[in-house]
Amino acid sequence: MLAVHGGAPVRGGVSWPQWPQYDADTEAELLAALRSSRWSVSWYSPAGGKSRERLFGEAFARYNGAAFGVSVDHGSSALVIALEALGIGPGDEVIVPAVTWVAPATAVLRAGALPVLVDVDPETGCLTADHVYAAVSGRTRAVIAVHLACTVAPIDELAELAREMGLALIEDCSQAHGAQWAGRAVGTFGDIGVFSLGAAKTLAAGEAGAAITDSPELYRRMLMLRADSRGYSAHDPLPGEYELVELGEIMGGNYCMSELTAGVLLDQLPRLDAQHAHRESRTRQLEAGLAAIPGLTPIPVPAQVNRRAVYEYGLRFDPGTFGNAPIERVAAALTAELHTRVYPPRIPLPRSNLLRPHTKPRFAATWNTARATDRPFPGADHYCDHTLLMHHSVLLGDPRDIHDILTALDKVRTLAHTLTPADTSIPTT
Repeated sequence: MLAVHGGAPVRGGVSWPQWPQYDADTEAELLAALRSSRWSVSWYSPAGGKSRERLFGEAFARYNGAAFGVSVDHGSSALVIALEALGIGPGDEVIVPAVTWVAPATAVLRAGALPVLVDVDPETGCLTADHVYAAVSGRTRAVIAVHLACTVAPIDELAELAREMGLALIEDCSQAHGAQWAGRAVGTFGDIGVFSLGAAKTLAAGEAGAAITDSPELYRRMLMLRADSRGYSAHDPLPGEYELVELGEIMGGNYCMSELTAGVLLDQLPRLDAQHAHRESRTRQLEAGLAAIPGLTPIPVPAQVNRRAVYEYGLRFDPGTFGNAPIERVAAALTAELHTRVYPPRIPLPRSNLLRPHTKPRFAATWNTARATDRPFPGADHYCDHTLLMHHSVLLGDPRDIHDILTALDKVRTLAHTLTPADTSIPTT
């Protein structure tokens, strides 16, 4: 009997790995930032030297093999300053995948441009060059390519198409920290790479973000855009001296990262590769076991990806694998067996209740809901109806964790005939 119907769960009384991970070294970094009396890059430096948020921006750029890094308060802010640095504004269109968090679309609106929602590959949920090419109009200025869950968009094809068509390319790597395509970090193929560093991400700091680029001009513009038109001084600040100077070349907002957050990130960044290696080991074990369960396969990863960065591990299932049970009931049944959340992807942006530009006067005049959403998105629908996701923290434990996941998947598949659409005892996720 399934656990949702009163049966014994596959996993009982065993906790999953905690996320985020921290230790005494993390606490020491946080306390050092606290005791520095410099909690913001906007405040002067009592002891002199670079701010922690500047040090993190530099370290994160080095980690990704980029020339420059900009620290910000959120991944959403990184998207906004990237668009504004590229000169995107009113009258422009920006291509956004239909399967993603809402921020890429709302960032385009905040920059004054219009997001054009485009269908995705049904197996990966990512944009392809063909999807982008079909959506380009005379007003298209940029593409936001999102590397989703545990895979990478075909970034070489997207970058080549963007160059051929004269489009700017922003890579949203918020779910792909450290992923590599043919030995090169994602985020470095486009004009700008943006990252969320929220609490759930594989590089976590509560609320934070970053942008990377190889362009000195875009770097300088992004610095001012995120710090009220200010940039760094030409020299390291002396004791009692402010680090930010009023350049005033472009009007900005205040999206600066706090020094406390930067302290946590400076502790977390050196841990990232070892965590990736651990997840990859568990992922290989999981995928070896999946081969024995009919109808279940991993989300495809292009052969060019030599290092995965799993944010949400994704499973694809063939139609009929779980009988006629809706995906929400399958996810709820797996959640009950494992005592950790298993869930379908968020519904595509064309149907999301988070994308509501018409509710704000400054967007209502340019947003046409019918034009944006009243067309089919078959790839997005198929992906969302046939994909199950788990947070990356389930891959940070030992082999028993993977055994439990595989056992639960097979149990729910075998007893899926009991998950009827009319079964109201199973909550949706």
